[in-house]
Amino acid sequence: MPDKIVLEAKSLSKTVSSPEGPLAILSDVTVAVRAGDTLAIVGASGAGKSTLLALLAGLDSPTSGRVSIAGVDITDLDVRRCAAARWGSCFSPSISFPR
Repeated sequence: MPDKIVLEAKSLSKTVSSPEGPLAILSDVTVAVRAGDTLAIVGASGAGKSTLLALLAGLDSPTSGRVSIAGVDITDLDVRRCAAARWGSCFSPSISFPR
């Protein structure tokens, strides 16, 4: 089943309020991860990497767009329903690489 999509995000956007007005953190991000794939999310500080990961894990809600895990749309699921579906997140400390 290496062609099976296990994680999919379609047209994800995240906008937050700031003193200067709306601030777009992510805009129209689409990604599909297939079984067996390895994915690296890289970018400058403040580029939205952590926000993207939180959206993909169901820890935050997108302003627009959808996220599916194993074919189940998790965009509107609450924590209890995610737990019932038996997926979760594991946090690890930040790792700094020497330059």
